[in-house]
Amino acid sequence: MTFSNLKPALRHFQRNKLHAAINILGLALGMAACLVIYLITSYELSFDTFRDGRDRIFRTYSQFSGTFDGTNRGVPAALGPWAADHLAGVEAVAPFHTMSAKISVVQPDGSLKEFDNQPDIARVSPAYFQVFSDYQWLSGSPESSLTEPYSVVLTDEKAGKYFNLDHPEEAVGRRLLYGDSLYVTVTGIIEKEKRQTDLYFSDFISFSTINAYRKFKRNIRLDDWSSTNSSSQVFLKLQPGVSPDKIQDGLKEAEALYKKAGDQWGFVAAYIMQPLRELHFNGKLGIFDQTNWSAASKPTMNLLILIAVLLLLIAAVNFINLETAQSTLRAREIGVRKVLGGTRGGLVRQFLGETFMLTVIAIALSVMLTKWALGFFDEFIPEGVSFEPLSPGSLAFLGGITLVVTLLAGAYPAFVLSGFRPVQALRDKIIVSMRGSGSLNLRRALVVFQFVVAQVLILGTLTVGRQISYLLNADMGFDRNAVIYFSTPWQDTTGRKHVLYQELKRIPEVLAVSLNDGPPASTSYSSNIIRYNNGQEEISTNVYQKFGDTAFIDLYDFQLLAGRNVQNSDTLKELVINETYAHELGFSNPEDVVGKMVKYSSKMVPIVGVVRDFHIFSLRDAIAPTAIACTNRDFTDFGLKLQTKGNSPGDFTSIISKITDKWKSLYPDTEFNYEFLDETIAKFYEAEQRTSKLSRTATLMAILLSCLGLLGLVSFSAVQRTKEIGIRKVLGASVASIVALLSREFITLIGVAFVLAAPLAWIFARKWLSRFAYHFELDWTVFVLTGLLAVLIAFLTMSLQSIRAARANPAESLKSE
Repeated sequence: MTFSNLKPALRHFQRNKLHAAINILGLALGMAACLVIYLITSYELSFDTFRDGRDRIFRTYSQFSGTFDGTNRGVPAALGPWAADHLAGVEAVAPFHTMSAKISVVQPDGSLKEFDNQPDIARVSPAYFQVFSDYQWLSGSPESSLTEPYSVVLTDEKAGKYFNLDHPEEAVGRRLLYGDSLYVTVTGIIEKEKRQTDLYFSDFISFSTINAYRKFKRNIRLDDWSSTNSSSQVFLKLQPGVSPDKIQDGLKEAEALYKKAGDQWGFVAAYIMQPLRELHFNGKLGIFDQTNWSAASKPTMNLLILIAVLLLLIAAVNFINLETAQSTLRAREIGVRKVLGGTRGGLVRQFLGETFMLTVIAIALSVMLTKWALGFFDEFIPEGVSFEPLSPGSLAFLGGITLVVTLLAGAYPAFVLSGFRPVQALRDKIIVSMRGSGSLNLRRALVVFQFVVAQVLILGTLTVGRQISYLLNADMGFDRNAVIYFSTPWQDTTGRKHVLYQELKRIPEVLAVSLNDGPPASTSYSSNIIRYNNGQEEISTNVYQKFGDTAFIDLYDFQLLAGRNVQNSDTLKELVINETYAHELGFSNPEDVVGKMVKYSSKMVPIVGVVRDFHIFSLRDAIAPTAIACTNRDFTDFGLKLQTKGNSPGDFTSIISKITDKWKSLYPDTEFNYEFLDETIAKFYEAEQRTSKLSRTATLMAILLSCLGLLGLVSFSAVQRTKEIGIRKVLGASVASIVALLSREFITLIGVAFVLAAPLAWIFARKWLSRFAYHFELDWTVFVLTGLLAVLIAFLTMSLQSIRAARANPAESLKSE
């Protein structure tokens, strides 16, 4: 764009400040949305991309079928050693086991410096560092540092934290205590990975410690095929050129070993190879135990990208509509330039240059909006996402989107405006046809497109909002209000929890106390295969189990339909089951199943009661067969029902203070951590709540951008019909009738958009709701509300320009006649 072209452009912007501001704001919003979504997707896609031989690395996980259908991200502990000996074509096999533990540093004088529970510990073999060969060793090596039992390798960050050293390598030879009895020696230091990775471990205990340390050996039996724990992981690195299908076939031998060891359970396992590149995006399996971050969702990422594209298209449509609406104001300028020898190509370059100027200003504004959005939407945006405008990636994206927007938004207006005939332009006779022209049909189609998107998003937002309300307020089958739960220290073997139990019962505001293995609904679970012989056949059922004392059922207010509560016992002697399990056994009347004997593990136990169905998972999953039993010796968790007038956590301050005092008197060195059960259940739906916030934001932006586009088209219509409006006013037309004249066509377009949007929204809403076993019924009221909101918002937008046009002085519009 030359200087001679720059001055007219600046004068045009100066004369039409509002018009330019709307263009800049619309483009800035669209580009800010694109920029935020680019940052999120590029962050999520960056995990472990740097790994050497990444395409040859696979995790194995378990897939079960039979009496139990499901998956587990772990595998039997025996699979790792077996794979190392039997799988041909594998470069390295890395079995490892995740854990968390309280850490104590052994000081030179023999005293202990304690640290809180550390969740980033793994027990690994040297092969782990062959599979993941990207670690930089500051001291030691994989071949020497992890061969002996009771050895540990630390990251430089952890070594500095534990030993307060400026040079972490000096930690080699120092000792650490894990838990209450595992003493290990630091034998190596590696550099903490600063790139994005799901392999978050910082403490690597030697794999040989498993057989040497009694507690590890008891919990991890390296020859055991019959049990599967999600903390037991195996990664394989294939030799170059080896097909994953070949290795997958080889794992069938391991499946046969599992079947032989656990045939009595009635289900079989298949060991599936999951590529490392998919690890970060498998929300169903999850990544590892003990981690605070969860797998990313590819469907959500795809939805984000789609939203970004749609918002950018809407912003470009706005620009096109607004530029064509203002075309007659530039007619004389175009005529003069053409009379003075201006070519169409030169005019196209000028108008594209003006669009480029506006886009650059919009980019600058979008950068500021992006920085604000990253803070405002921190609940939705992953923690590691950051924005450096001058980084190569950001500059490339900003440059690319500037070019795309300039061409996308500026090309059509540039070619339309540059095509004006000079004689007509100089006489102000430019008419960009409003009746039957291709350009008009295009603009109508663009408006319809905008409001289809807006109305689909409105209905989506209403659907997500209603479903979240349904989820948070649904009857779970037990009382979750004013209930807290917490765990006692795992190393407590002194029986202090029983003393605490009695002390808590003495607090008047504590209405009920229960010792159990956790609340009725949580993210952790256990199950067992229970058998029942009805005289004709043996029914094997995978039954989820909840363990609690006799106060468990009363505290959570389970509804007992038949029979009685369990009695206190140190071993499992009887069961209370739910309705679903009773139905699976063939009993429709709860009374009929009471007294029946079932085989639990290797012993027969009676069913003594039936409770109304309750949810142990989120409402995404159907209620499963569940049993409640009592085994007092295994309980580590407390559940407390509190007395309060409200449900706000602030109401519990004084009660929690009393409970904390009791805790401190028995566990002075352990922090008291508790959770409210209703808040835990709300966390089940964090992903849905993030989706709700995303949909609300996208909907508001789509509505705002669509209204800007509609404002442009109404402005265009008003300019083209200025003389008609003047004549109507002279003949006595009212403001209301002129507003109706200008609005009628656009209300029709919005109606067309609703007809197109409704079936699309219905399909998307039904598909999203199908993810939940329990959801609200999608009915016509949501669609009516969507249509009314769209019409109301559009009418208010159109009224701004229509009323202004209707109130204009007719003498001004008719003077040229």
